[in-house]
Amino acid sequence: MNKTKYMLVTSLFVIVPIFAQTSDVTNEPGYFDMGDLSSLESSTGVTEIIMEEDLLSVLATMSNEKDPNIMAILEGLKLVKANIYKVNDRNLDELKERVNEIDSRILNGDWKRIVRTRSLEEIANVYIKLNNDKKIVGLVVTSVEQDGDAAFVNIVGNIDLATIGKLGNRFHIPSLDSVHGKN
Repeated sequence: MNKTKYMLVTSLFVIVPIFAQTSDVTNEPGYFDMGDLSSLESSTGVTEIIMEEDLLSVLATMSNEKDPNIMAILEGLKLVKANIYKVNDRNLDELKERVNEIDSRILNGDWKRIVRTRSLEEIANVYIKLNNDKKIVGLVVTSVEQDGDAAFVNIVGNIDLATIGKLGNRFHIPSLDSVHGKN
């Protein structure tokens, strides 16, 4: 019993400081405000993923034993946020309109679009934000796939495009598995 108490107290001393380190990620250069997505939440099939720096640190530590590559991907990230909606006839037009609205707002900033896809079945955009050292500090993905999913993703922090697809696969975030490149 004493051993269990000791382990519990030790765990608290390790975990509590990690969670206390959370900072306001909205001030980070790679953060992009997608706007109010609450009108889309009435859809069936809604998933929201929010992993801030404190949780990402814990996941990196836990994943290091099973997959050291995940630790390298998660290091330096401050936020992974994804809103995913099942596309249907009722919300298709609103989702497409939201993607186009975000496209116009983000291109008025310091973001660069690196991927643009337009077809009858799919609309997708991928944007990056570079710092003064030409390192990627923000990634935004917006996509709508007819009869599939719509995704609005923002990743903030030091990003390596060559490994970001692995992050999408690991945490089941659609649209990230197709992002790759060299940083």
